[in-house]
Amino acid sequence: MNRRRTLISTVAVLAALALPAHPALAADQPGKGITINIGYFPVVSPVPIMRAQHMLEDKGYTVNWVPINQGLPGAASAIAAGKLDIAWGNAISAVVIFSQSPDAAQFVGQSFINANVTVVSTKSDIKSAKDIQHKKVVVSGMKTASTLFFQIGLKKAGVDPTANEYFVSGTGPGMVGVLDSGGAEVVAGYVPYVADMELKKIGRVLFTGSDAIGRAAPGDGFIASTAFIKAHREAVKDVLRAQFAATDTIKSNPKEAYKSMAEFAKVDEAAVAYSFEKKLIGVADSYVPDVEGIVATETVAQELGFAPAGVDLPTFTRKFENTELAKEVLAKK
Repeated sequence: MNRRRTLISTVAVLAALALPAHPALAADQPGKGITINIGYFPVVSPVPIMRAQHMLEDKGYTVNWVPINQGLPGAASAIAAGKLDIAWGNAISAVVIFSQSPDAAQFVGQSFINANVTVVSTKSDIKSAKDIQHKKVVVSGMKTASTLFFQIGLKKAGVDPTANEYFVSGTGPGMVGVLDSGGAEVVAGYVPYVADMELKKIGRVLFTGSDAIGRAAPGDGFIASTAFIKAHREAVKDVLRAQFAATDTIKSNPKEAYKSMAEFAKVDEAAVAYSFEKKLIGVADSYVPDVEGIVATETVAQELGFAPAGVDLPTFTRKFENTELAKEVLAKK
């Protein structure tokens, strides 16, 4: 009898040893076997905080953080080609760019408002938007959000946005250099580089994107491949959870967040702090895409000729903005 009991006990122990050592850990790996390719720009964003918090990696996802050097058009091409699953970008310019490949992607979650700011040289006698006529203006691109908000500001002031000479620099640091050298009198730029212009006393802020449209200007967030959303809906929601948690950190621990974002954008921490403190950029009241705000802005973009031929930007906006994923994530917070 004792021998039989010993045999049963031994079998029970061996069976127990055969079980997973940490069944809870195994259950907490929803991302195992899933790779997410996320494109990012070296600008003010929650990306460096997401990387430090590694919420996605802790859930078992393999995450490839891919630097984007060709701007949002390059990211759009990569998403359309299946080389990127998700990319950081501006809600306004994303509509214009992705309207050329309407089924490729959706804007799924915003972090910021504003971020696009018009600056004039400290040597300039420009006092308001209505004074910007026949001036040299440096922009990052002719179809970018910062250019759009600049032109909306001029249109609102009753002047013709096309009655200026435009120069494309392509980068934030490039715009700082052009203004400093006197190559342009006006900059249609974005944070943190516009803050850098003020701190270096080579420029002064004239108006922000929010000033231009008279409400909180839709800002930056994540754009996800439609194919990836269909294949890995929960993975996209996990990206949003990580994004929202990182953005919450900007509110709860700003000093540490500013330092992280400054290192990421390769600018002085003071420029990032100044951008937030002076409301050149701000955390959005809701992380759900601001559909109505984007539609209103794209309506003006259409009037200003930002739309590709044959595209109705306001109508496309309602299709492009995906609010359901963010709402589902926030409902479970």
